[in-house]
Amino acid sequence: MALPGSRTKTTDVWSLPEDEQLIGQHINEALPRSGWLCSHPGPRGLHQVHLHRSLGKALSCGGRQAFLLLPDGARAPEDVLVDQAVGPRSDIGHSAIVQFLCSRRLQDGEGEVFEAGRLAARWFEQQVGRERHRLLTEETRLVWTALRAATRPACVETTQGRRISGMRIGPAAHDLVANSGMPLKRGGVQRLRLVAAPPTTQLRERL
Repeated sequence: MALPGSRTKTTDVWSLPEDEQLIGQHINEALPRSGWLCSHPGPRGLHQVHLHRSLGKALSCGGRQAFLLLPDGARAPEDVLVDQAVGPRSDIGHSAIVQFLCSRRLQDGEGEVFEAGRLAARWFEQQVGRERHRLLTEETRLVWTALRAATRPACVETTQGRRISGMRIGPAAHDLVANSGMPLKRGGVQRLRLVAAPPTTQLRERL
């Protein structure tokens, strides 16, 4: 449950590395001064954190997740090393972050399963003020518009036949799942099956 005063948005996403490159490209086009923090496992300070120009670079450096600083062009924290490819930063600090968490292929008792990653954002309206809140809302909208441009709806079905929508899947990940029949997962232990999105959903995506 969201904390009082927080503004949150989360979308489950199935992706492969080529999809992640495409998602990052679309986000960079929407927010030209964007920068992504790499995220290393282990205690804080164990590894140098960098601000990268692209999502792909941040994931290659840090692992399974990366963080986009908002508003666009916000300066990196003092202990972060800024890559030379990153454009000039403003003097303002970041007020929100967008997390990109990669999907992963796992083995469970029944075989291989494809677990969703996510795109998620959060900030607290009372802490940032009205004007900054409006800016973060608009930039978050641009990020999710970029996500929709780089992916397609992921309509899935439970083993009981109940359909669930609202998730996304990259083109390469879709081909993998469609051709292999690999089951999906989005947290918990329940397996899901990819099914065709309803025609109305496909129409909305084209508009």
